[in-house]
Amino acid sequence: MKEDIYILKINSVTNPLDKIPPILKKNLDHNLCVCNEVLKIDIINAIANGATTVAEIKKQTYATMGSGCCTQQVERLIECLYSPETDK
Repeated sequence: MKEDIYILKINSVTNPLDKIPPILKKNLDHNLCVCNEVLKIDIINAIANGATTVAEIKKQTYATMGSGCCTQQVERLIECLYSPETDK
């Protein structure tokens, strides 16, 4: 079985992929936002590097700017990856 390797551009020591459930780790190299062709891994990178709201993700990656059909998925990734208690 081929195993893909993803390079995350992060500022912290923790791998953000460790924080998300296995189901969300699938298809990292596929578009999460089909309207603007934004890869799931690009959204994860944006969150790992400090984006904590859908508006910040939109500004950095252009995800959610089309029909908005990916908004719930982006919110779910933010929930998994951003924990305000640890960022204080």
